[in-house]
Amino acid sequence: MNVNISAQNYANEMFMNENEIVNIDASKIEFPKSNKKSILIYAEQKNDTIFSIFIKNNLNENLILVPQDNSLYLIQEALDEKKTWKPIEFFGYSTCGNSYDRKLDFKENQIVELSSKKYNGNFNTKIRFKLLLNNKIYYSNEINSNINNSKFKKSDWFFKFSDIYKGQSKKEIENWLFLNKSP
Repeated sequence: MNVNISAQNYANEMFMNENEIVNIDASKIEFPKSNKKSILIYAEQKNDTIFSIFIKNNLNENLILVPQDNSLYLIQEALDEKKTWKPIEFFGYSTCGNSYDRKLDFKENQIVELSSKKYNGNFNTKIRFKLLLNNKIYYSNEINSNINNSKFKKSDWFFKFSDIYKGQSKKEIENWLFLNKSP
């Protein structure tokens, strides 16, 4: 496949999530109460261009987080016109070993704060964040938002990243890039 990629159009194209860990001890956040022993995710709109995502370790154990270049395995999904959750981003795995050098102790009840891009458009919908952590999938709360419908369509960027996994099935590649499972 010959793909000519120049600049991404964040508003209209599916692109990889570019979340960033901004605070590894975000204890100031008033997290919604839950007795559920799980990883909890709460997202909120910070401003017109950024979402804040708070991830709480509500397990009875400490975990080790291995971010990739200061990012966790996180993408945005949105409800399409049929009210089905679909990815509007994908996760671009790094092939550089140095991307995984950092390890974070994620203690019981600790809250980590991430930031992620907020899109705008003419389609009124709900978005949520999907996190893959230790081979388990976790979802955030839903947030009212607007995106362009074209965000649901796989972009040239998606196919370029897919080329890294030559020899794998299309379904397997989608499972990895849409964080349904780890590669």
